[in-house]
Amino acid sequence: MGLVYLALESSYAFVEENTTKPVEQEREMVEYHPDLNNFKVEEDKPKVKVLAKTVVNPDKIKITPDNAVEDFTDFIDDTESDPEEPVAVSSIVEHKIIEDPIIPLDVVEEVPIFPGCEKVAKEKRKDCFNEKMQKHVKRYFRYPDAAIEMREQGRVSVMFKIGTDGVVKDVQMRGPSKILEKEAQRIISKLPQMTPGKQGKSNVVVPYSIPINFKLE
Repeated sequence: MGLVYLALESSYAFVEENTTKPVEQEREMVEYHPDLNNFKVEEDKPKVKVLAKTVVNPDKIKITPDNAVEDFTDFIDDTESDPEEPVAVSSIVEHKIIEDPIIPLDVVEEVPIFPGCEKVAKEKRKDCFNEKMQKHVKRYFRYPDAAIEMREQGRVSVMFKIGTDGVVKDVQMRGPSKILEKEAQRIISKLPQMTPGKQGKSNVVVPYSIPINFKLE
């Protein structure tokens, strides 16, 4: 009887020990803080496009004959010049401006005809031209007031050309004063259009010069 009780007690103690629930251990809370000193933001790297390799079919490759390459080389040699080779002067094209011939009044076959001298004999047209020119200067002559106040006087040499169209051009003056030169230019600008001078059957340019005297009394 005593042995049975010990066996039951031992069995009860064993059951009581196994039914006891283990105590759960508390979990520790671990916090993570970033290292700001070593903190780096990685930039997005551009995506590299990978080009697909083109597979060439060997059967479609055409081989150019050697003579075709030689012909093309000959073409280049014919069209290109050697930079170190001097260029022949004859190969340079020059564009020249053809100017009308200039014949002096004393030499030209037919002098320019001043309006009013058309009916004058050919051999007397030069004298008529000079007379008409002197009358023109006297008609339009005016002594500038500024030149009078400054007591400017003297001779102004005037040179101009009568073109192939009979129009006076290329007027040049030389005198003792800009004021007097300007007045001489104004007088010449009043000249009418003339019949141009001729050498043979062609119109030519005829130069002419005349002095204009400015004298104070």
